[in-house]
Amino acid sequence: MKKLFLILALIFIIPSKAYAEDNYFEIKIGNSATKIELTSDKNFSLVDTELNKIQDLGVKNISAELVNGKIFLKSGDRVLSQNFPSKGEFKLASESFIKLKNKYRGYFQFEIENNKLNAINYIELEDYLKGVVNNELDYSHPMESLKTQAITSRTFALSNKNKYAKQGYNLTDTTSSQVYRGQSSEHEKTTKAVNETKGMYLTMNAKPISAIFGASSGGVIADAKEVWGGDYSYLKRKEDPYSSDYKWELKLSKQDFIKKISKKYPLYDISVINIVETDSSGRVKEVEILGDKIYNIKASELRSILGSTKMKSTLYTVRTGDEIIFNGKGYGHGVGLSQYGAVNMAKEGKEYEEILQFYFPGTILTK
Repeated sequence: MKKLFLILALIFIIPSKAYAEDNYFEIKIGNSATKIELTSDKNFSLVDTELNKIQDLGVKNISAELVNGKIFLKSGDRVLSQNFPSKGEFKLASESFIKLKNKYRGYFQFEIENNKLNAINYIELEDYLKGVVNNELDYSHPMESLKTQAITSRTFALSNKNKYAKQGYNLTDTTSSQVYRGQSSEHEKTTKAVNETKGMYLTMNAKPISAIFGASSGGVIADAKEVWGGDYSYLKRKEDPYSSDYKWELKLSKQDFIKKISKKYPLYDISVINIVETDSSGRVKEVEILGDKIYNIKASELRSILGSTKMKSTLYTVRTGDEIIFNGKGYGHGVGLSQYGAVNMAKEGKEYEEILQFYFPGTILTK
């Protein structure tokens, strides 16, 4: 049966022109600033939009500064440009890695946004993924789960390429996109996972799918429509036996709870917290807080107030006594791929094709 599945999976790896057209990405590195400093072990050079070398700049450190709406490039006291173009007309290159807060492959350019500078890493998709996968799923996990993450991250990048187009880049280096720390975070095992799945991504109707992923579903995958809206046939509620044992507990004294909640919802006393509404996966949508005042609060907002690393999901029960105790399952929104589940499936000997079909049913693995 396993051999038959693999044969069927291979049939659905079909070639696509879309991948080649989306080969390079512009990634915003860090926060916007008025001054950005780049260094390299070898001299910087200037390249054009076709990545042809124009000039060797003869320096190993460059600072970019926004002055009166123009980008000044300097190296020490030496002025390299008093009006360096934005929009990627010219890029900075080096034969070594370029260092900002980490070391990066590819090229750097600058964009002006809200009177500040953005450092943009212009990089090939496969090289970008090498700096992503180990941050999203640690290299210590089984290879098939790492391959699953590589394909999911590649698909996510392709489907979100225009997310920040108005700001002048494609993705950020944070969890608002995917965590990317450049060459500094690469590991030979996750690089192998990227290389061995090169160019593979998931599609439906010949387009990259919305490849949502999170740490753990807690035993039941949430329906994307109920979490964010948007109806996707491959992001529906589903039992997930591979993630069912991820559990957590959050205990708070009434005083601590009141202190946290009162920053937005003033309270002096609390008697009980009631769950008002849940979705089809059992995740809490709304709670009622009864005390000297009564508040109805969205569960997502309550999680944000209490801290999303402590209240790990909205899949929980709650008890109010001397302490307020939340007992929950899962970590994150619960939509799409559960990384914890993918790891467990890989430990059971399942390969990446089967893992992807479990979490994104009906999609096509494309290359």
